[in-house]
Amino acid sequence: KKKEGGGGGGGGPPSAEEIAAMKAAKQAEIEKKLIKDVTKEGGKKGVEIEGAADMGGLEFFCTTMEKPDGEVKYLKMSMDAMNEVPDPDGEERRGGSGHVGKMIFSAGTEAMSM
Repeated sequence: KKKEGGGGGGGGPPSAEEIAAMKAAKQAEIEKKLIKDVTKEGGKKGVEIEGAADMGGLEFFCTTMEKPDGEVKYLKMSMDAMNEVPDPDGEERRGGSGHVGKMIFSAGTEAMSM
């Protein structure tokens, strides 16, 4: 059963190169979604931290992030989103806590980072 009419006829199973390309494309799509989720979570947490700092003179804050799942590179992306300067014309406010020191934790089933 072939869904697409690929060139060359033959109707046989996909080659190892085609399988590898399909896996790489799917992995890239998954990572793109994860990066979007990580930066969204970080931006929202940044707004929360900024609000707490403005109300009570907060200088340091400890928090956890769920989406990075213990991976350092995603945790750093999350921190960058927290520290991002908010866009005054933006639809939704994100970031804004660059002036607050943070200790950020993330734990997954296979890794933990801070």
